[in-house]
Amino acid sequence: MPFTRRAALGGLGALTLAGLSHSRAHASPDAAAFLSAARAGDGGYRVGGLDGALEASDGVAVPVRLHALSLRPDGGEAVAVGRRPGDLALVLDGAGRTTRSTFRASPGRRFAGHGAYAADGRTFLTTEIDAGTGEGWIVLREPAGGYAPRAEWRSGGIGPHDVASLGGRVVVANGAKEPKTDPGIKSLGLTTARSNVALLDPATGAVESIAETDADLASLSLRHVVGTADGGLLVAAQDTEAGARDRPLVARLESGRLRWFDADPDLLTRLGGSVCSLAIDGSGRFVAASGPKGGAVVAFDLLTNAAVGAVSIPDVCGLASAGVGRFIATSGLGEVALIAVREDGAAIVGRRASALRWDNHLAGRVG
Repeated sequence: MPFTRRAALGGLGALTLAGLSHSRAHASPDAAAFLSAARAGDGGYRVGGLDGALEASDGVAVPVRLHALSLRPDGGEAVAVGRRPGDLALVLDGAGRTTRSTFRASPGRRFAGHGAYAADGRTFLTTEIDAGTGEGWIVLREPAGGYAPRAEWRSGGIGPHDVASLGGRVVVANGAKEPKTDPGIKSLGLTTARSNVALLDPATGAVESIAETDADLASLSLRHVVGTADGGLLVAAQDTEAGARDRPLVARLESGRLRWFDADPDLLTRLGGSVCSLAIDGSGRFVAASGPKGGAVVAFDLLTNAAVGAVSIPDVCGLASAGVGRFIATSGLGEVALIAVREDGAAIVGRRASALRWDNHLAGRVG
């Protein structure tokens, strides 16, 4: 039987999401299940929260547009990094309701919108881009010392975007290029360098391996990374060629090479040539990719590396796991959706409208 919204709802019960009430250890008892940068109805920027019933709440007002939030592993603090080409990052309480402090990018550099805590929470990593050359850097910062820089390493490429501490390695998506000629870092609109994923030694910063896009996919800019339950690594891309919609956009790193996922051409086209966010469900079997340009979320089965279905959500970008076979998606138009996925399809099984216009990424507390 085809997987439909009716079939999914049959096993869902109430809209409150199983597992979302179980915040990570030490998190504030009234903290939202998810946090995201957002824009309010008055045009101001702020942090927004979502609870287990998809209800939105206002967090702290902020002075600039933010991009991604990173929660400290114990849930007690979060960092929101300014959108490229900004140079401001905000340190927030774990509920996203107050600003504790701020810090800036290194002189002559710009943030790329992302950062990540090491597993023990004692180091925070930021991706930074040389404003003149586009050269990438990873800066190691001390949360206990006001997020002051402790060390810095070359990122292994040009124009780094996302960074993560995964499987005993620091993983960097070096985007290399932009579809625009002047994104605030002009060299990223001019470079012919290929995008890559670099694995760095977490103790020394030495580049251990680099997986680069092939020549026939040279227009792809690798942007986001996420770790799988079995210790693997997935990568999401944006196609910088104007109007391109037919190239693969999600890959698995295998034996030092990028293995691109299969997708029906119609499903691939629905992403619009760009993946904004990746998330893996609570079972570790399914990954969802959001495509704001195409207004869709496409789900893949990690057992087969093939797409299983898609749902339409205009201007969708934020994604996070909401349990086994479940994802939360948010849009720049204020929509919040609960998506159910299984091996034969995907369906939207819950929707809410909010006054907040959600930005690119969701930070979730669900394990």
